[in-house]
Order: sequence, then structure tokens, then C-alpha cells
Amino acid sequence: MMVESRWMLCLLLAMGAVVAPGSAQTHKALAHDGLEIYYEVHGSGDEFLFLGPGTALPRAMGVAPGVKPLEGAATMMEAAKQSYIDGLGEDYRLIFVDYPGPEPKMYTLTPGTVARDYLAIADAAGAETFAYAGFSWGCVTGLQLALRTERLTALVCGGFPVIDGVYEDMLRVTRSMSEKPTSIYGLPAIAALENGRQFYTYYQGLRSFDDRAIQEALSIPRLTWIGDADQPTLDGEKLTHMGEVVVRTKAELETYGWDVLILPGRNHLDAGAPNVQIPVIKQWLAEISR
Repeated sequence: MMVESRWMLCLLLAMGAVVAPGSAQTHKALAHDGLEIYYEVHGSGDEFLFLGPGTALPRAMGVAPGVKPLEGAATMMEAAKQSYIDGLGEDYRLIFVDYPGPEPKMYTLTPGTVARDYLAIADAAGAETFAYAGFSWGCVTGLQLALRTERLTALVCGGFPVIDGVYEDMLRVTRSMSEKPTSIYGLPAIAALENGRQFYTYYQGLRSFDDRAIQEALSIPRLTWIGDADQPTLDGEKLTHMGEVVVRTKAELETYGWDVLILPGRNHLDAGAPNVQIPVIKQWLAEISR
């Protein structure tokens, strides 16, 4: 398996991973359930950039008890974090988060509580205002955050449609993750069932979410981007082709004020790699700051 694909596997497994202690000095915020949230801040820029789950994780990631860890995961995660620091750290103070964390929030992980926890992390980091960049579930949670606070200065949403979002598909995926061993994009979702259950709770909270009705509420600069070959699968069965959704809705998105970037030939796995994400984030944020 290529290194980038193995890295993206780590990202896909981040939902249900148990995180091992890291060697860096720890910083902690308090989550909605009273548990601590680990985060790190790196970089020397004047402005904050919050890197959501699925963009970068701060520490070596383990797996559920009794499951063999992915070979080289710790090294890959640390190398990925350093890539973000090298690529973006001169311009921003980067907030890396370990979220939702090692203790499953099976029945309390909702769109509102996640947004509340992100703001608690920002408060603890001293970020009065901040830009946000997230990929996959990180995009979903970033959009919900943008609807719940005026503290965001910019929003980068990768790897998930922000109009015609595939929420029913994700409800099906996370239900499966909460019930049995499941493969996503042909790769095993290594997670305890309790971890799958917390994400099922999250998507249950979006069953009535209308992603067209909320577009007028968004006024900050925002980018949505995806690979045009992003075709999710669940246990080998094709789900809604997310790349085609964004290609189809590109003109509509632009009328709502989104910048839209389609990466030819990229799927969900390789689009999530740091060497793809970092240039996308860096270039777009530089453009809107001119």
C-alpha cells in the first residue's frame, strides 16, 4: 500500500481510534461531557487556523483494544503533523485536535455539542477568531460550526458536498460501524462498536438538516473542494458519488458565494493526504487575504 494511502487510512480510522499519549507538552480543554480534549498549538503566524479532525491529528494513533495497530501509524501521523507545521506554520498558529478523543461519546456527540467543544478548544488556545479547515467528517463539523458562531474568519471544507450532502449515506455507514466490522472505501474501519455508535448519534442529529436552506446564513469566505473520483463504498457497495455531486452543483455553489475546487483524478483516499491538502489550504487562504 502506498504511503499516502496508508496515511489516509489513518484519517479514515480517526473516528474510532484510541489515542496513545504523546511526548509533546499537553494542552487540554474541557468537552461537553466533562472529559478533557487534548490539543496542540504550533506555528508563529499572527492568525489562528483550526485544523479539524480528518485534517491533522496531533499524536500517535492507536486502535481499539484487541485490534492489531496499523504498521507505522505513529510515524506517519507525526510526519503528517510536521508537514502541516512546515507548510502553514509561518503564516498561522495551527490548532491540532485529538477529537472526539479516546472515550466514546456514544449518545452525546451531536452537531451542537461538537461545535461547543471546538469553541472550547479555541478558547483554551486563546483564539478569539480563527479560520477553520476540515476534510471529510472535519468538513461536516466545520460547516455546522460556521452556522453556530461568528468567530470564524474563513471556512475550508474538503471531501464532502456542502450542498446535497450525503447525510443519509453517512447515517447508513455509521449505523453499520456501530453494529459490525465494516469496510469503507474498501478499507476496514478499525473501531470499537462504541466509537461507531457516537458517529451514528452525530448523523442522527442531521436527519432534518437542509443544506440549501442554510446557505444564506453563511457570509464568511469559504472554499469547498473534492476529488472528482471520490466514490464512497460501504462493504463493497457503491454509495452516492460525492465527486459527481460537487461537480454537478458547482454553479449553484458559486451563486451562494462558495469558491469551488475540483481536483481531477483524485479520490477520497489520496485527496486527504497532507501533500494535497496543504497546498489547497495555503493557496486559497493567501488569495482571500490579498
